[in-house]
Amino acid sequence: MDADALRELGFTDNETRVYIELLKREDALASDLADKTGVNRTLVYQILHRLIKKGLVSYVIKNNAKYFKAAHPDKLISFLKEKEHNIQKLIPELLNLKAHEEKKYSVELYEGTEGLKTILNDVVRTKPKEFLDMTSGKTVIILPRYLMEQWHRKRINANIKARLLYNRTSIGIRREKEMSLLPKTEARLLPPGLKSPSHIYIYGDNVAITLWEKEIPFGIIVHSKEMAERFTEFFDWFWKFAKK
Repeated sequence: MDADALRELGFTDNETRVYIELLKREDALASDLADKTGVNRTLVYQILHRLIKKGLVSYVIKNNAKYFKAAHPDKLISFLKEKEHNIQKLIPELLNLKAHEEKKYSVELYEGTEGLKTILNDVVRTKPKEFLDMTSGKTVIILPRYLMEQWHRKRINANIKARLLYNRTSIGIRREKEMSLLPKTEARLLPPGLKSPSHIYIYGDNVAITLWEKEIPFGIIVHSKEMAERFTEFFDWFWKFAKK
């Protein structure tokens, strides 16, 4: 079993080992879990009580011994929703702490796959009227196709229209056909001989330039109304000459 998802929920390696082992059993003594996982018995007790507080583990007393039992895995969804709810309540306080910049622009750099996901999520979060993308079409090489499909559903549900310009490559031609079938989405191919070396996103007062390469995935967001206006003009010029 791939335990990375549990670690992403905030589980430590030892918590992950104990929880997974407990799921395999109807119930278990702490000493049995310690023997099976190789985690110190005292530490196992501490872990179990932390998981009890999270509502992921319960216990019963049988023959004067405490037997622990894992809650149904569906509880993980509730646990995640509770964490999300707590973060949502915290956001206003965090925003008050954020420095208010007087500059007319700011730049942010994001690295790795998670950083690129942050840029995509920023598009949906800001809810622009239109999302423009001059694209190499390589997003699906880095991110699983289902994640991009989920993202586009979020965009469409947020009533964000999209215009997409693809390179005239095998990937670009395929993606142009696929994306043209989506609602609130127009897709065209760039003129022959012209290739976008990266993704250029324009949304609201923001321009993001991302490089979707396995070796060095990264991207930047420039928050600038003036730059967004200039890049929109740049995009519209190519859109006019692109194949419908």
